[in-house]
Amino acid sequence: MSKRPHVCTAADSVDRYADATGALVRHVPAGKELDELLTLVRIGLRFRAQQKVGKKPGALARLVLDCARRAGPPYTFEKLLMEMAYAARRRALLGEYVSPVLEVDRSCDLVTINLPKRGIVDVPFGTLRNHLTRAKNILHAKIPAIR
Repeated sequence: MSKRPHVCTAADSVDRYADATGALVRHVPAGKELDELLTLVRIGLRFRAQQKVGKKPGALARLVLDCARRAGPPYTFEKLLMEMAYAARRRALLGEYVSPVLEVDRSCDLVTINLPKRGIVDVPFGTLRNHLTRAKNILHAKIPAIR
C-alpha cells in the first residue's frame, strides 16, 4: 500500500456519482426524455470534474491587494487610484524597483503597470474594480492573502 495521500481525480468524481445514472434509470420511465437526462448527467459529471482547474490570481491581483491595504479602510476605488498614483510618483522619484505602477491616466480610464511576465500593460479601470472587489473580500474576511 502506498504511503502517499490520495489525490482526487476526475475519475474519482465520476466513480462516486456513477450510480446517479442508475438511480435515474430506475425512477424515470424509458424513452427520449431518459436519454436526454442521462446525456445531461454525464456532461454535468465531466464539467464538475473540471471545476477546480482555473487561472490563479497573479501579480496584478497582488498589486491591487497591497495598494488597498496601504490605502486603508474604507476600501474605495477612489482611494485605490490615489494610492496607485502615489506609487507611480514614488517610482518616478526613487527608481524603477519601488513600484510596478507607471502611470494613472484618469482621462482614458487606464493604469499603466509593468507586470513581471507580461511587460508594460495598460489595465482598464473595470479590471481594477474587479480585482478591488476580490481584495475587499480578502481584507474584510481576514482570509489568507494571495500568494
